[in-house]
Amino acid sequence: MNDLEHFLEKSALVGNENLILSTEEFSQLLKEEQFEYVDVPSFKLLKDIRAGEKGIANALVEVDYAIAETGTVVLDSCNENKRLATCLAEKLLAVIPLSKLVSSLNDVADFIEERTMDVGGYVAFITGASRTADIERVLTVGVHGPKEMTVYILNDL
Repeated sequence: MNDLEHFLEKSALVGNENLILSTEEFSQLLKEEQFEYVDVPSFKLLKDIRAGEKGIANALVEVDYAIAETGTVVLDSCNENKRLATCLAEKLLAVIPLSKLVSSLNDVADFIEERTMDVGGYVAFITGASRTADIERVLTVGVHGPKEMTVYILNDL
């Protein structure tokens, strides 16, 4: 199984929707969909809003890496608005260039070390929608993060 297949399998296990798109298909999606928060540097897109306590409907963010062994995306979240948007959005849409898909956590160790050297450094690992269970073992989705997550893998970027 290659890294892409492994990532898709692990990401789907936690309920994520995963779509492999060309940059042309992704550009078309951008024309058709509305996003409240957007941070996609590869397309020079930034629509910055501050998520309040009520949250926001959705956030579209380009992530720094995706880890195949866990289906996790890795994101430099030093920017407070980005951190709030990815935590408070009802739906998180993550964009990952296929070239940023790595096999394991070890492959992003240097990135993590570099980003967290400063006191304010913050790297987020997001595997899927937020899930928590209270003392009565009732599963609740979306308490500490998004209720839904979609990963757009751009195969030609």
